[in-house]
Amino acid sequence: MSKIGLVVGREYFSRVKKKSFIAMTILGPLLFVGFFAAAIWVSIADNKNHEVLIVDQDGIFTYVPNEDVGLQPIFPDVFKNSENLQYHFSERLLEDSVFKNSQYTLMIHVAKVYDAKQAEMIYKELPSSMVSNKIERALEAAIERAKVRDSEALDYATYKNLKVNITLTKPNINDSDADSDPELMAGIGIAFGVIIFFFIFLYGSMVMRGVIEEKSNRIVEVIVSSIKPFQLMLGKIIGIGLVGLTQFLIWIGLSFLLFFIVGLVFESGALESVASIDGAAAGAMAPAPVDFQTYLASNENLSFITRINWGLMLTMFVTFFVGGYMLYGSMFASIGAAVDSETDTQQFMLPVMIPLFFSYMISIMSINNPEGFSAKLFSFIPFSSPIVMMTRTPLNSTHWWELILSVVLLIITCVIMIWIAGKIYRTGILMYGKKVSYKEIWKWIKFSN
Repeated sequence: MSKIGLVVGREYFSRVKKKSFIAMTILGPLLFVGFFAAAIWVSIADNKNHEVLIVDQDGIFTYVPNEDVGLQPIFPDVFKNSENLQYHFSERLLEDSVFKNSQYTLMIHVAKVYDAKQAEMIYKELPSSMVSNKIERALEAAIERAKVRDSEALDYATYKNLKVNITLTKPNINDSDADSDPELMAGIGIAFGVIIFFFIFLYGSMVMRGVIEEKSNRIVEVIVSSIKPFQLMLGKIIGIGLVGLTQFLIWIGLSFLLFFIVGLVFESGALESVASIDGAAAGAMAPAPVDFQTYLASNENLSFITRINWGLMLTMFVTFFVGGYMLYGSMFASIGAAVDSETDTQQFMLPVMIPLFFSYMISIMSINNPEGFSAKLFSFIPFSSPIVMMTRTPLNSTHWWELILSVVLLIITCVIMIWIAGKIYRTGILMYGKKVSYKEIWKWIKFSN
């Protein structure tokens, strides 16, 4: 065991001391949290003052009350000016040169909208999604009212009473704790599964390249004179796996720290600003500032994040990452031992990559039905469970025995695969200059000590 420890230490410290490892370990959380914070900020906040020119060529929702006032909206309560949106109206589309030199920042061209069901937004600077959505909602409401106005059978008050918007809540009659947003919860799980997928491939390939490099340089002949091939393989897999696990743990710690800082930034004024904008847009008093967690919990699109059991999520993430890596890492190590160069790995990579890519596709397709038959089935098959089970882990409807069974099956398969890989590694690590076939590898597996 001490010899395995030496190999683990060599593989681990030789990699964590590299500048590339240090750089990616620091930059990874910064990029992740930065993109997340930027996505939220761009989607909910835009403090730029937009002068919006609505060009209503067909006169659907504008009219001229008198010559002194000019063109006005028929439904003024729809086009309410707010802190960052001021509406203006015209019957004519401005030429490009005129628009560029005008006070307007956005020009909305509405023509034949009943048939086209779309309008064109010409901009000097691209507005945020929040601003675009506000303009879209205003146009939808105005056109909707215009259609009702043109109908002889309805008035708008009657139409509003007839119109019903249905939102489906999804309580589970068999499990009162089951979440009502399984698709959104599964999306978080898929994100973790995708990370496991890429890092299994990344660190598994690192094991394979390390074995090929040592074999091609004949270093392995010196190493195996003092250590058994199986111990060398196991030490290399564990050492490189610990590198990945170290990077993950640092990423998790830094990510939580950065999210905490981002939350403080939002609480210090960003959410207050957004609240004031929304309040002004609604023509009402802006609500009091809220903390970041309360904002997430109260946001219809983000509240599911606060309902995830993050302790369980991170525990299963580490467990499935380690199990999946050990399973596929042993397969990558055996491929590296069986060939003389990376160009010879193609014929052996396909059987390894097919289940990995297949499990990735199953997890993506399971987002619309995370409790379906295929998602449940492949969450227990060890070659796909590290990725597919992560899709189901955030769901409150996933029972504890399912998680335990999936982990146990994965561990048993890992032990079997490491034993098989050890037999391939023991023979293949000292083979040179011979094209190895599947038939030859099968002979190595059956060869007894």
